[in-house]
Amino acid sequence: MNKTKRRMIYESFMLVLIILSLALLPYHNSFTFILNWVIWVIFTLDYVVRFYRADKKWDYVRTHPFQLIAIIPFYGGFRAARIASFVHLLSITAMGKRYIIPIYNFFRSNGLNRFLMIFILLVIIIPVPMVFIEPEINNYPDALWWAIVTATTVGYGDIIPVTPIGRILATIMMLFGIAFIGMITSTITNFFRAKKPVSTSTQRTSKITQLIAETPDLTKEEIAIVEQFLSLRKSELVDDRKSKT
Repeated sequence: MNKTKRRMIYESFMLVLIILSLALLPYHNSFTFILNWVIWVIFTLDYVVRFYRADKKWDYVRTHPFQLIAIIPFYGGFRAARIASFVHLLSITAMGKRYIIPIYNFFRSNGLNRFLMIFILLVIIIPVPMVFIEPEINNYPDALWWAIVTATTVGYGDIIPVTPIGRILATIMMLFGIAFIGMITSTITNFFRAKKPVSTSTQRTSKITQLIAETPDLTKEEIAIVEQFLSLRKSELVDDRKSKT
């Protein structure tokens, strides 16, 4: 697995932690307390590692203020202040941009950015009429929860549309959700399969070049001709792979 793929997995994992951290803000019990501390430790390690690897330490601190604020433990007496929770919310949200942008660029490079935006808009907008037309949905957070579980095809069944319009909107959400998850699955699969043939071909070409160079019967001119041919063949394989992806 190359560096790009490892980075994508890591950025996605951190984004999930950020979303989870935001979701846990309204809750205060022993379980969420422990989970918040685990997330805080991961955020802190991430910041420390990035700070250590930064060439200019002060510039890193100055250009990433929200990441520094996000790792301040807003618990105990300090969290009692409402302003502390508000600042923590802003810092976590701003911190998410660091991990959202690479993922969005990944979708854009695969031609999914427009579909992603449409999908997000549907998840945000469709819950609005559901609050007014569905008797089981009393507020927007519940409607948003229903939209997310419906779009991701999880479908817990805790909220079921009973009106004709509500069922039509639910059908739209399900169809878009199935299509979106299918496209993401296909894109991620292709992403992890990409460049393997190129890497294999490159290694094979390098090995052949080395074997030819170690053959005593060939002249320098003959070796140069073969190396030129292999170099052209390598470029063709790379271009062919790029055109397929």
